Amino acid sequence: MLKRIFFSLFLGMVLTLPSLDAMAKTKQIYMVVWRGCEDACRGFKEYFSERGLDVEITVRDANRDKDVLADFVTEAMEIKPDLVVTWGTSTSRGMIGPYDTETPEKFLSGIPSLFMIVADPVGAKLIREYSSSGREFVTGTHNRVPEDVQIRAIQTYLKADRIGLAYNNDELNSVLNAQKLQKLADELGFELVAKAVSVDENGQPDKQSLVTMVDEFKKEKVDIIYVGSSSFITSNRDIFTQAALDARIPVAAGSEIFVRNSHALLAVANRYYNIGQLAGLQAEQVIFKGKKPIDVEVRSLSRYSFIINMDTARKLEKFPPIQLLRFADLVNK
Repeated sequence: MLKRIFFSLFLGMVLTLPSLDAMAKTKQIYMVVWRGCEDACRGFKEYFSERGLDVEITVRDANRDKDVLADFVTEAMEIKPDLVVTWGTSTSRGMIGPYDTETPEKFLSGIPSLFMIVADPVGAKLIREYSSSGREFVTGTHNRVPEDVQIRAIQTYLKADRIGLAYNNDELNSVLNAQKLQKLADELGFELVAKAVSVDENGQPDKQSLVTMVDEFKKEKVDIIYVGSSSFITSNRDIFTQAALDARIPVAAGSEIFVRNSHALLAVANRYYNIGQLAGLQAEQVIFKGKKPIDVEVRSLSRYSFIINMDTARKLEKFPPIQLLRFADLVNK
């Protein structure tokens, strides 16, 4: 009798456990990036390879074209991966959609989703708050160092009473950044000179207008040009920062790539590779540990990097104060 009871209990436990095949199943991740698989994308991929976690990652590149996102939504809904990962505000808005959308049928539904490289997910209406997205299938990371931290850091480097802001009206994250800077101007006691990227005859952002923009900033005698969040300006950073260097105007950025791979003077930023690793950690919580996305906090990195391009500093003759040299990350020394 006891043997029968124990056998029944054992059989019940076995039947309620996932099969070995199910536990060993390769997890499918569908990733949509905005401008190629860069450092955050690589950091995300390497998170899993470094830990020996069995995932297959399908990457789709929007190549800065919002019109293709609807096709990616359709494909993801057909594939039904274990997780969809979206890179950037435009991509995430186009795939996940805002929480108050009146057309939910245009966006992902019923599939766990994780966004990364989104500067202001609350302002973009991807989530309701950081402790919990308020959306059953959504979590993510936010990457922008707070604007007030960036401006204060800039002002520890050099006198900046007039700050030029370059932004792109075609990118929600860039517009939200501009709005926050405008509010900070009075609070921190600086004058903001904001200029948006011009568009060409087809209504698309015009990269040649970036040179004209720098000329306008020079005429208005700004102390420094700040670029907070714009994929368009990032993609055309060499044109922009070289024009600023020629005009002898320093550029500060909210992204390390302007300093490491172009001619900006300084950046106060989170490293994209590390953000990708953080997104990998969150993805693991969802697809391997069974957490619901709504229960995974939308996180950011707790440490920022102060990055200085010493080659640009020499050319502009604007060297960092001694106190910054103690902890800054110096490139092109």
